[in-house]
Amino acid sequence: MREEKQWISSENLFSAVEELLAEGRQAVFTVTGMSMWPFLCHGRDQAVIEACAPESLKRGDIILFRTAIGNYVLHRITGITAEKFQTAGDGNCHYDGWFPRSCVRARAVKLIRNGKEIDCGSAVWKQIFRFWMALFPVRGILLKIMRTGWKAVSERKKRL
Repeated sequence: MREEKQWISSENLFSAVEELLAEGRQAVFTVTGMSMWPFLCHGRDQAVIEACAPESLKRGDIILFRTAIGNYVLHRITGITAEKFQTAGDGNCHYDGWFPRSCVRARAVKLIRNGKEIDCGSAVWKQIFRFWMALFPVRGILLKIMRTGWKAVSERKKRL
């Protein structure tokens, strides 16, 4: 039996997510947007998140946080101090800015792509994430090359 995706508003989704986290449970949702591409793709990939203590956060963690204007964002920590954290989407060439640790709602523990789980805490994936973060100064060029290649592959598949 094939599962059908059901799209709901962000307001309803994150209300349910907040309830699950408050109960000490994990929450799973399909990501929207391309700000975390190439690691998370709009409408295809899922994030498995769980509540975490803000003091346990580290550079490189993917977190769900809520901004002062009420938006929920799933991005990677690129900088951290005792009181604040800075984030950026893996598919972005700019930082989001600094936010108080109290904005953090959860940390991603797994990513799900095509039914396969990626453990965010595994040594291999931590190295991949570290490498990608180190490429931040040239990320714009790399993303342009990757998107061009991705588009060419997609066009070729359509012709076949």
